Amino acid sequence: MYASRVKTRKNKLSTLVFSVATLLLFTSINQAFANLLITPTRVEFSERDRSAKVSLVNTSNEIKTYKIYWREQYQQQDGQYVPFKAGERDFPSANRMLRYSPRQVTLKPGERQHVRLGLRRPKDLAAGEFRSHLVFDAQPNKAQLAKKENSGGIKLHLNLSFSIPIIVREGLIDTQSSVGKVDLVTRERDGKVYTGAYIDMNRAGKFSTFGNVKVFWKDNGNQKERIIGVQNNIAIYPELAMRRLLIGFKDHPKKSGIMRIIYEGDGEYKGQVFAEKTLQINELNYRREENYK
Repeated sequence: MYASRVKTRKNKLSTLVFSVATLLLFTSINQAFANLLITPTRVEFSERDRSAKVSLVNTSNEIKTYKIYWREQYQQQDGQYVPFKAGERDFPSANRMLRYSPRQVTLKPGERQHVRLGLRRPKDLAAGEFRSHLVFDAQPNKAQLAKKENSGGIKLHLNLSFSIPIIVREGLIDTQSSVGKVDLVTRERDGKVYTGAYIDMNRAGKFSTFGNVKVFWKDNGNQKERIIGVQNNIAIYPELAMRRLLIGFKDHPKKSGIMRIIYEGDGEYKGQVFAEKTLQINELNYRREENYK
């Protein structure tokens, strides 16, 4: 499920969660609302891989039906995904070489089912990364449809769809990443001042990166370093030269010191460091969010 895009940086920082407790609360709400557990949330086919499977679990107390189909969509700098418009298909799609089954699943409460993927890799496949998104589209149940037909008013039934990237790679993987511009910002809320940063993550080459971005802090003259911010599951796909992140800092007042930002791989890239940057920070480097452009 992809949430509606926030249109201004001011709104982004005001809705950014600066505490672990609130982050966990938001995560719990999203999981409860989804009613579908998908594992894994991304699938990668390396040169030797020919098959994979995705596990679906109905975590609700109702019978759920999902249609399954492909969607072509690209990533924007804020991390959101946008479907291609008609005729807008100059993109290295993967679905032409992939088969999956079943095309629809009906799950009882607590029931699990696998969606199986098979890859037919063309012999003349060019080096690079190919991607399509597999969509699980929730369908209205019979009770919802009957209630809608018997009602004289307009009823809105929210049927969620979820999508996961399916990636096919060909050739030697060469990832090139760096930490670019870092803008430190503050925002006052309920009488407290919160800090955070916009961080530009640069990428080059034919392949995506996937991992976690962590921000560490060390006071001047202090050798001990502590983590003040983290954002997990960060994918930067080949259509982007740069992805801009907004990371809130936890229990971090505006002050001078040394900041270290690291983008380290996860999943198939676990153990790899994509990029790292160390900055000498002065408290004057922070700007109020409403004044940030």
